[in-house]
Amino acid sequence: MTTSPTPLPALGVRCWRDDISPSTGATVLSLDASSPEDPMVALGYDEGGGGWWPLSALVFAADCALFG
Repeated sequence: MTTSPTPLPALGVRCWRDDISPSTGATVLSLDASSPEDPMVALGYDEGGGGWWPLSALVFAADCALFG
């Protein structure tokens, strides 16, 4: 169980990598909560490819109306 203050996202949820242009988003593919302080999230990028990001670096649609 994670101790992250941010709830873990559901698979398939849309998000944005906050240090990249908000014009391209990503989809949550899987989660790795083995690091309870900042779980890792596998993303599939809109522009192709994918990668792992810490949960704290991501912005979800519910977090910011700008990205809706």
